[in-house]
Formats: sequence, C-alpha cells, structure tokens
Amino acid sequence: MDLLDSLEGFLLTAIVALPAATAAAMVVLTLALQIVGAPRLPNSAWRGLSVASTVLVFAASVYLVIEVFDVEQLGLQVVESISWSPALGATLSFGIDGISLCFLLSTTALVPLALLSAREEEAADDVMARILVTLTLESALLGSLVATNLLVFIFFWAATFVPILLWLGRWGGVGSARAASRIWATESIGLAGLLFAMFILHEMSFSQLGAPTLDLISPISGNDPRTLLDVRLEVEEQWTIFFAFALALATRLPIVPMHFWLPAAHAAAPAGLSIFLATGFIQTAAMGWMRFALPLAPDAAEAAGPALSVLGIFALGYASLIALVQKELNRLLAYSSVGYAGFSLFGMSTLNVQGLTGSVLQLLTHGLATAGLFLLTGFLAQRRGTTEVAAFGGLAKPMPVCAFFFGVMVLSLMGLPVLGGFVGDLFVLLGSLETRRTLSVFALLAMVVAASYLLWVQRRLFLGPVDEPANRGLIDLDRLERGILLAITLPIIAIGVYPNPVLRRVEPAVLELLYQMERRSVVSEESPERGAPGESEVPSGVARRSRGAAGATLAVARIGEGR
Repeated sequence: MDLLDSLEGFLLTAIVALPAATAAAMVVLTLALQIVGAPRLPNSAWRGLSVASTVLVFAASVYLVIEVFDVEQLGLQVVESISWSPALGATLSFGIDGISLCFLLSTTALVPLALLSAREEEAADDVMARILVTLTLESALLGSLVATNLLVFIFFWAATFVPILLWLGRWGGVGSARAASRIWATESIGLAGLLFAMFILHEMSFSQLGAPTLDLISPISGNDPRTLLDVRLEVEEQWTIFFAFALALATRLPIVPMHFWLPAAHAAAPAGLSIFLATGFIQTAAMGWMRFALPLAPDAAEAAGPALSVLGIFALGYASLIALVQKELNRLLAYSSVGYAGFSLFGMSTLNVQGLTGSVLQLLTHGLATAGLFLLTGFLAQRRGTTEVAAFGGLAKPMPVCAFFFGVMVLSLMGLPVLGGFVGDLFVLLGSLETRRTLSVFALLAMVVAASYLLWVQRRLFLGPVDEPANRGLIDLDRLERGILLAITLPIIAIGVYPNPVLRRVEPAVLELLYQMERRSVVSEESPERGAPGESEVPSGVARRSRGAAGATLAVARIGEGR
C-alpha cells in the first residue's frame, strides 16, 4: 500500500512521460548496440517493446479511473506540480477532471491499437522510426490533455504537431507536402493566438496579484494560493482573451473556415496517423476550450454563444454537403470529422450542463467511431490498393465481418440508439432546446444530411453486386484486425447501452466549469440580486446557466450509486 500511495503521487507524470521515455530508451539502446558492434534488434522486438509500453500506459490510466479518481469530488484531482520558472509564472502542473479523464483513457487505449494495425505498412528499415514518432506524439497529446498551467499546455500543444509533420513527410501518400504545409500554417496561427492570450494573462496576473501566474490550481509547494481564476478581467479584456483563444482552438477543433488542413491531411496520412488526428489531436482543442477559454472569459463566451451556435450548425451542414460529393473515402471521413466538430461546438456554445456534457460524449464517441472507420479504410487500402469509393461495391459478400464493423461505426455516427453516438447527440439537443430552441431545428436538419451521406457510403461500399472483378477475391479481416475493431466497438456499445459511468465523471466536471464561469462573471456581479423598482430582476445568462447547473447536481447524484 505504501508503494502504491507513493506511485499515485506522480501517476499523471508517469503516464505522460512513459511513451517519450520509451522512445528515448530505444534510441539510447540502438546507439549502444552500434558502439559495441552488436547486431541491431529485430523489428519484432522494437514493436513488442512499444506495444508493451503503450499497454502499460493504458493500464495506468485504467487504474487511475478505478482506484484514484473520485467521482463525488468536484474540481481537478490527482494534482501534481513542479516549480519551473517563477518569473514566468510557469509550473509543470498536471491535473484531471472527468472531461480530461475520458479523453485520456480513449487516447491511451487507441495508441497500442494503432501500433498493431500498422504491422503491414512498415518497411523493414522504418519500423523504429515510426515507433519513435508515435510514442513522442502520444506523450505530447497526453500532456496537453492533463496540463493545468497555460504555458505547459502551449508547450505540449506545439509539441504535438512536430511528430505529425514528420509522420506526413516520411510516410504520407500523394499530397503529403501540401497537407504538411497547411498544418504548419494553421498551427502557426493557433500557436500565435495562444501565446498572445498567455502574454496578456501573464501581465494581468502580475499587476493584480503581485506575482505572475499561469496556473489554474495552486502549486503544491507554493506560498501564494491565487491562480489565473483569481485574476479579474473586465468585459473588454475578456473579449480580447476569448477571441485569441477561439481563433487558436478553431484551427485544431477544426471549425469552418479553419478546417482546410484536415481533408488534405487525412487523404495523405496513413491509417495510424488518421487515428490521432481524429481523436487526441481534436480533443486537445476541446480541452483548451473548456479548461481555459470558458472559465477565463465567461461573459465574452456568453455573448458569443449565439454566433458560435450558428457557426457550429453551418459547419455541420456545409461539411455534410461537401462529403456527399467526395470520391475518396479518407476525404469523406475527414469532412465527417469537420461536421461533427461543428456539432460539438454547437453543444459547447449552449453553456449548460446538458449541452457541455453532450459535447464531451460526442467528441469521445465520434473519435472512437471515426478511428474505427479510418482503420477499416486502411485495411481495405492494403487489400485493394486504393481508397476511391468507385473502386468498391458489394463487399459484404467477400468481407462480411468488415461490413459489420463498418456498419456499427456508421450507425454510431448517425446517432442510432444503443450506440454511443446517440447519447452525445441527445444531450447536445437537450441542451440546445433550453437555450437555442430555434437553432435546434436547423441542427436536426443538418444531422439528417449527415446521416444521408453516411448511409450512402455504407451502401456504395458493401451492398449491391460485386461489379469489380478485383473485389471478388478480397480476404476478410484476420484475427488481429478483428480484435482491434472489437476493442473499439465494445466501448461504443457500452456507452450507448449504459452511459452512467461516463456521465458520473463528466457531469461534475461540467458543473465545476459552470460554477467557475459564474464566479468570475463581471456581468453577474454587477447585476442586482433583487431588482429595485424599475430594475430588471432577470439574472445574467451565465447566472442562469449556473443556477441550472446547481439544480442538476441532484440529477448527477441519482445517475447511479456505483462507479
């Protein structure tokens, strides 16, 4: 027990650092073998070591969920901090809530599956290089998801796109150079926006608190308990901060019109990289939105809510219409990610418990389903040598197992009941009915368009006659491929059938977010608690959200007795 207690003290740090440490150890071992003149280890040894490392990270995440994380505690948990640079207000601090916990678990679960799925794509001399890039990218993504210091978040944010550029440049297909240049352009814009917001918050914390801070939680070893959440921002200042965050995060979420990099990236990327782009890469933007942008600029977020809702619905409808005319499967799935990112933004813009919870669930389940579809597309490309939609047809006859898994992923994206996508869509729509009732109708229409192209691609690939002779002899998924797809399908079904374990962890984090928004709202402080004669007694929008959140605590408590 003493050993476990001591390990829990730096569990998050170990989870973040272990993949990168494994990559560094592999490099050192390779150099040592070359120096002594020993033969290099076989590719199977490198692959086994990397898979074992990522499985260990996933096991530590599961232990974190089951044994360490307290579902009844509000706020950030498992807080770990190391003083870095007091002059910059930087502390290497990590912490999790229910939102980051879900994204952390899904990312750590998908990485070993991505490594296993790439066994046929790797040339003999490329195995170690791809493993190093994969492990480095995993550490960068995990660091972004659990960072509670703005500078640390920006550091890991920037560290994520370097391995992606390397991955595209070395193993990308046709158009990889164009995709890499687009990622570089959009990520530069996003990084500039984050740095701009950080410099403003650094100066304001120094002027108001007497010492600079970029932490959301008090450092464990610090003398001053005040954090960024204690810095008062007037409405004009909030608008500046919020615009910088919104511009930066929109480049990665991705939101129209900053989405142009994603279709090009998915079209050129191998299946393993597409998994990262569709899950952890996008989820880091959502974490930045809910961990930094909303609580630091609540009044600006409230005022911008209607415009963001319209933008989210427009993104869903636009991406769905563009997907209808795509001839290449990876591009079609990329526009699916763009559309559902817009739908997630629509849920987050409602600023209530149901909408924000639905956005988290939607990002989680959509990421799993899209990861499964990209893997299936990669398996088809290995067998057929192309991802053109017109090259397929009637695959349900030679590949019934592949057709089954593809159908499950598509139906989850469509929001079929008993599948995970239904829960997220339902919560987003329930939240929009409270604050965006009229826009909910347009959201439903956009979802119908999205369902139409998903059904079309399912029918075009797997139903009908087998017109192409090359498709008649295709071999169905092997045991390893079936195991990988089954590992993704099970949580999608589990969330759809019994979402309570996820809801019990996400909703308290959403309640804490809404509480911090209300506490920091300048408009709410200036509005009278009881209106004097002639004054309005209607509370501000943020105050209404907070009261709704407080009323929802009883519902959270009733979700389930067990974890």
